[in-house]
Amino acid sequence: MRNRPSFRVAFCGVLAALMIVIMLLGTMIPATEYLCPAVAGVLIIPVVWEFGGKTGALLYLAVALLSLILSPNKEAALFFALLFGWYPLARPKLQHLRRKPLRVVLKLVLFNAALAVIIALLLFVLVSPDWQADAANWTGLVVAGMLVLGNVAFLIYDVLLARISDLYVYRLRPKLFPRHFS
Repeated sequence: MRNRPSFRVAFCGVLAALMIVIMLLGTMIPATEYLCPAVAGVLIIPVVWEFGGKTGALLYLAVALLSLILSPNKEAALFFALLFGWYPLARPKLQHLRRKPLRVVLKLVLFNAALAVIIALLLFVLVSPDWQADAANWTGLVVAGMLVLGNVAFLIYDVLLARISDLYVYRLRPKLFPRHFS
């Protein structure tokens, strides 16, 4: 059953719909505009485990495009499209690096590069008045503090992705697909 194309399409369709609903919640609940893209990105993990990275990448692209089109909160949509959507796909590849310090540095470089692109898009392309008003009040100390807190939050998110992936593999997967594990 799991290998049939109809099951793959249905499974990914249900998860895509759930991810879009979560992304739209970021619009309705103001304090969750960073949390909702992160939670939506977590839902790519089952697709990667069940069907591989290519199907996970297609799901990410579909949800990223739909969230950029449908979501009124472009900031949350950009955070999903440029950071939290692709990172669960790239994380397993990064985990194969043997040296942990190199792995952590590479993850932080990827995060900071994605963050720089998001901020540049918000300030100069999408020209968000809220962001421009906030940016006018930023000092060097505030920017440094936000970067440090952002990096710490990203490292916590990375650890949580590992724990959620383990939870899916060892607890949820045998219950969702019992014939596959019996």
